[in-house]
Amino acid sequence: MDALTDSSGSVVRLSRGDLSVTLYLGDCLDVLPTLPDESMEMIWTDPPYGHSNHEGDWNARLNEHRGIEGRPIVNDEPEEMRTVVGGMLAQAARVLRRDCCCCCCCCGGGGGPKPTFAWVAMRMDTDGLSFFHSVIWDKVNPGLGWRYRRQHEMVMVAHRTGGKLAWNDEYPAQSNVMRMSKPSDDCHPNVKPIELVQRFIQQHTQPGATVLDPFMGSSTTGIACLRTGRNFIGIEKDPTHFATAVERIKREVNQGVLL
Repeated sequence: MDALTDSSGSVVRLSRGDLSVTLYLGDCLDVLPTLPDESMEMIWTDPPYGHSNHEGDWNARLNEHRGIEGRPIVNDEPEEMRTVVGGMLAQAARVLRRDCCCCCCCCGGGGGPKPTFAWVAMRMDTDGLSFFHSVIWDKVNPGLGWRYRRQHEMVMVAHRTGGKLAWNDEYPAQSNVMRMSKPSDDCHPNVKPIELVQRFIQQHTQPGATVLDPFMGSSTTGIACLRTGRNFIGIEKDPTHFATAVERIKREVNQGVLL
């Protein structure tokens, strides 16, 4: 493993063979403008949902009962979410290549209190992006919820306007429902299964492509990239989650796992 950290500790670069990983500690609205035009084949990201999750809600109270310290998600107030996700998608239309894929997770369960999933889909159909499809992640076991318990999350898929959705022809047409259990790993409040992220990355890119995650959290996307032979650029604003991401990526690089 080759590793390089800048003097401020805000950028960590690692490599394994021909693959590179760059992790930024900072606001994606500050970092994204520094990235070159049309330099990414894909964006996969799981941004704040705008529901103030883990801040006085059922999740927070359940964690309190379990003796787990609550950690509200950065930019998870409704207006904050729309500002940061809208700004990210504006930059996405610039940094993505003409034929590309942009996957944005949204709104656990597809419900209220506001139809965030509908806003994300509409926003991904404007200002240089064209909405393509919504994919359902069926988490198998229902979670918390009022009247309707949440068992699924949505992944909105788009590409650049004027281009087409990038697709790896080794993969046939896929169902728009992907069924797998939520991981037991609690390194982040909204961690996704590595297998779920891998599936999207493999379907929409070729080995050696560069995948960007502007809200990387604990860097599940980065691990999925390393395991599928893709380069990765991740951005995270929360210093605690950034530190977790760095350690997870270092372990993955040292293990030399390359499927």
